[in-house]
Amino acid sequence: MACLQFMSMILVSSIPAFAFDCKPRFPEVVYYGRSGKAGSTTLLRTLAASTKNRHRHYSSTKYTSFVDGTSSNKDSVEEALRHITALHNEGWKYVSYDQHMGWLNFSLHDQPQPVFINLLRDPIEGAISQYYASLHHSPSANQYRASLPPEQRNWSLNQCLEAGRACQAYKLIVNRLNSYSKYFCGYHPDCVRTGVDNVTLSAAGVARTIHNLHNEYLLVGITERYDDTLKLFKRLLPTYFSAVDENKPIPRRNRNPHRPKNEELSPKAKRVLRQGLDHQLYAIALELFETKYRACFCFPD
Repeated sequence: MACLQFMSMILVSSIPAFAFDCKPRFPEVVYYGRSGKAGSTTLLRTLAASTKNRHRHYSSTKYTSFVDGTSSNKDSVEEALRHITALHNEGWKYVSYDQHMGWLNFSLHDQPQPVFINLLRDPIEGAISQYYASLHHSPSANQYRASLPPEQRNWSLNQCLEAGRACQAYKLIVNRLNSYSKYFCGYHPDCVRTGVDNVTLSAAGVARTIHNLHNEYLLVGITERYDDTLKLFKRLLPTYFSAVDENKPIPRRNRNPHRPKNEELSPKAKRVLRQGLDHQLYAIALELFETKYRACFCFPD
């Protein structure tokens, strides 16, 4: 995005101005928490292709259960360290690691904290993508569709939202619209989610999530700013994103051919999609991203 477009946002930003250091970093470990349906397939291909300077990427196939508590934090840290240490022992100096998981506190286990990154998508777009992927495109789509009543197996998103809780996939959509806190809050007791759909986070949990988003991630990229995201990742982590060519847009991968291109949504469906904590977290992540982009490309030293 052009810098002039970013400059117009400065006066309305709710995030205090800060001096962001745009110098390249060369950490030995980069941790990608990998929020779902946000363009992670493309980002993973980029990391895997960036094999210069003794860098190797490891993609975990183990899905975190997002069970709250320090034991989950410990198990996830140990799982990651096992693979990272093995690659370091093979002679790879720089290791990037991804897994669908919450923020991890390595310091609780006397381990240095890696550099954390992630990628977020507009929550409404993410919810739409999640719905159609679950029905038609994910590895478990056939199994999931078979679990639904026959008349609901080919429902559009609008039909499901119009039906409300009579649609068995309704809970999936509600969970998706409140999923980002799972990635950014972590496994502290404050992060326990309650309520009808286990999506309600306490005020302390929301505060912890926002704190981590601000302070524990070098960069959270934005799917709707994909090319700018890759450009900024390469500026900050050149070893890990050496495959990025700023003059050649990277094609998006893993698109779902079953998702309608222009689905008309009813007022009721739109109301449902506008709910959820993810909208607040996405807005914060977007402003942080824009602030860092301006610092690195619009007002360089």
